[in-house]
Amino acid sequence: MQKVDILIFIIVTVLMIIGAVFSYSLPTFLEMRDNLSQFHFVIRYVGISIVGFGIMIFLSRLDPDKWFNKIGWGIFIISSLLLFAMPFLPHFLAPTINGARRWINFGILKLAPVEFFKIGFIFFLSFSFTRKIGNKTLKEELIQISYYFIFFGIFWFLILAFQSDLGQVVVMFFIFVLTLMVAGGKFQTFGILTIFGVFIVIGAVLSKPYRLDRIKNWIDRVNEIFFPNPDIHNALANSGQIKESLNAIYHGGILGTGIGNGIFKLGFLSDVHTDFVLAGIAEESGILGIFLVILLMGALIYRIFKISFRNEKKEYQFFAFGIGTMIAIQFLLNGLGVTSVIPLKGLTVPFLSYGGSSLLALSIGIGMVLMISKKAKL
Repeated sequence: MQKVDILIFIIVTVLMIIGAVFSYSLPTFLEMRDNLSQFHFVIRYVGISIVGFGIMIFLSRLDPDKWFNKIGWGIFIISSLLLFAMPFLPHFLAPTINGARRWINFGILKLAPVEFFKIGFIFFLSFSFTRKIGNKTLKEELIQISYYFIFFGIFWFLILAFQSDLGQVVVMFFIFVLTLMVAGGKFQTFGILTIFGVFIVIGAVLSKPYRLDRIKNWIDRVNEIFFPNPDIHNALANSGQIKESLNAIYHGGILGTGIGNGIFKLGFLSDVHTDFVLAGIAEESGILGIFLVILLMGALIYRIFKISFRNEKKEYQFFAFGIGTMIAIQFLLNGLGVTSVIPLKGLTVPFLSYGGSSLLALSIGIGMVLMISKKAKL
């Protein structure tokens, strides 16, 4: 077997370092407000990063022909069971936060099963599409796909109903459709699924008033003329997160205000270390900093897709493609959301947003990609 793709290790390491720097810089207001140590978030981020990096190294050393399916099925089954169990767990284990039950409390760490389910979901598609898709009429293909939607529709309903997380469902839908196309699905199927997905999203938005308000706020923001001068001193914390995100990006300019010198993280952007991390990075490191992040993400996605397209085994191809697609979609949707191009979906930025579950799940996904990279003709 060949060696693993060392460039992916390097890129992920650099992204984790950037994530650690801004996990220290951006949550300043939260640490002061809640009387936490100034190292509260960065210590946790670094600790989880070390664990995640260890997972990547461990998985990368395994023989994919022996371990890929075992690990993939293990992740899929365990995360599926946790998603089913969450609505029935006691509140001290699965607390309701902001009207949603997204995390299971393990004491020092809260884990979101949906982050690991996405990895299991990608594995299931790679395993199943290898055997089920291709050489079918449009009718046969649609009938077969309907079984997938019935099966995964149960999980997506649980995520929407109990976790109120439309963004994760949108990501998985994109992964499903794009992986289906790579696996040999028909273009007509792509069109039908796209229309179907639009109606599902509309229904999900209309079912929750706060989602409808988010759409209305986005439309109002699009209709406004771009701010010529952000009012830093008179801005209000409740004046709209998207407005403050745009102000932060504008305030950063080309070179940024400098690490630690951001202003809009001081209560104006309440989720600046998670959902709005790109806005925080833009303010403190400027357009040049964001350009570096885009280059790193682009290089990572390119290397993952290269592993996908240069692997002879279809199962490995589809899995690597799914992981690359997941990273690309989350980065793209978050970036477009914080700049008000589309409504914000509340998705984390891979490796940069503070969040243990996302970081650990991504580490597992990248580790499995590195495992199968030894079979690719790079």
